Amino acid sequence: MALIAVDGSIMRANRSLCRMLGFTRNELHALNSSDITHSDDLQTEVEQKRRLAAADIGRYELLQRYVRKDGETIWVRLSVSATRRNPGGPAYFITEVESVAPHNSADAGDSHDALLARFGDATRSAFHEIGNSLTPLMLNAEMIVEESKRGDIRESAYQIFKAARRIAFTLRRLHSIQDVQPVAYLGQSRMLDLRMVAPPTAQEAAVMREAGAA
Repeated sequence: MALIAVDGSIMRANRSLCRMLGFTRNELHALNSSDITHSDDLQTEVEQKRRLAAADIGRYELLQRYVRKDGETIWVRLSVSATRRNPGGPAYFITEVESVAPHNSADAGDSHDALLARFGDATRSAFHEIGNSLTPLMLNAEMIVEESKRGDIRESAYQIFKAARRIAFTLRRLHSIQDVQPVAYLGQSRMLDLRMVAPPTAQEAAVMREAGAA
């Protein structure tokens, strides 16, 4: 585990992370997260941190490479969330680091369990991306339905809201397969809890079946 400042400074690191990377705690605290991230993976992590700081996403997970003190490259799975000042931006990132098998090794490539794990990572990422997209879509569509004075605009917004709700309900059903956080965040206090999304009506379910058949 590590607490990382917005500028990448490593504020705190626990003993397990120090052992994993071969640094003493003081040595690691003197570094920036970019110092231990493989150069080929740095841009991806920087972009995800930018999106997390802007509250475009609620958290993220990455498979990437870290560089140990002795120069050895190791593969890790990062799970990163943010704590936020109210009403300011993020105070720091909470980073959980798990060592994983080399991404390009024969065992990792051929292992059925490794393939399932990578599929699970991709699925979790898709859940978060779809959920984060649905949040502003549903909130804004509902606001238009409630506040617009034009009937045609209200009807169009309502159809958009219903379509987004069907997608959200589909995500909720998939939560029984994947153990993911069923909440999509927007900003500091606005969120969509997919567990609270009502199931579609019989008519909406029929529309979903017709769409699937098409």
